[in-house]
Amino acid sequence: MSLVLAVDGGGTKCLAVLVDAERGVVGSGRAGGCNPQSVGREQAEQALADAIAAACQGIPPGTAVRTAAFGLAGVDTPRGEEEGRRLALRALQAAQVTAAQVVVENDGLMALRGAAAGGRGLLVVAGTGSVVYAGDGERFVRAGGWGHRITDAGSAQHIAGLALAAAYRALDAGDPDTPLARALCACAGVDDLYALHDWLYHPETGLDAVAALARAVGAAAEGGDPVAAAVLEQAGRQLADQALLAAKRVGLLDGGPFPVFLLGGVLQSSRRVRTALLERLRQRAPGALAEVPRFAPVYGAVIRALGGPAALDEGLRERLLASAVLQA
Repeated sequence: MSLVLAVDGGGTKCLAVLVDAERGVVGSGRAGGCNPQSVGREQAEQALADAIAAACQGIPPGTAVRTAAFGLAGVDTPRGEEEGRRLALRALQAAQVTAAQVVVENDGLMALRGAAAGGRGLLVVAGTGSVVYAGDGERFVRAGGWGHRITDAGSAQHIAGLALAAAYRALDAGDPDTPLARALCACAGVDDLYALHDWLYHPETGLDAVAALARAVGAAAEGGDPVAAAVLEQAGRQLADQALLAAKRVGLLDGGPFPVFLLGGVLQSSRRVRTALLERLRQRAPGALAEVPRFAPVYGAVIRALGGPAALDEGLRERLLASAVLQA
């Protein structure tokens, strides 16, 4: 069996890639988000199966691949890994594809494998939530990503929480009409902080709606509000501190340069969060060098499915990197 299957299953989209060890990429398929925590188990399974079936449409049904490597959102704990494996197996069965070996990891870890040559570097992701992965080429560690109830530092949820706390501190001090308060209320479509409180605790107000308030914080900061700017900078510094914990555990702080890859909507859109993060990292880790990922996260799953970086000879690596589907 020379075929392997690589799957990047995130919260908003799913990408499957079929690779022949001799020819490179021979098939790909896309579908919607497949994090069961956000879209439900059935929809997640369907999205995975659709992407896999599209990637494998050029091979006979029931054809076995050597390894199927899945990077899945929501694989955060041992139980989550077990559930992710069951989800992957059901999706393979639904797509009529069998695999001699199935590997399941968190999608952030797979992204680091693909972004960092040899797996050495730091991946910092901040969108609705956040997570950090660090690797030294042989081992990988994680920091954060434990969800809004624990605090995903630097995430949209975290920024919204910090901003809301600042707005209600001002209310407690007798100032209910700050620029930040007005921005938050406008984003939620309410008139004042009392109505915003009702909105926040309404049963139909979901976590994503609260996280979306981070956009209002950014707008207020761009409008010159120092409190909003301070919230964004605090979020960036706390995310950097989290990243430094992971970097220290794998020896990245012991000297020498290492790449730092920034992903996620917050880090792409907020200059203040990004700047505060990188400044704190450079203060504590002079070797940290921000880089733009060259490859799509699914490339990490391809490397994992093939058996690691050492399994890719120069010819295969060139054939893989010539494929548009693996480009960032």
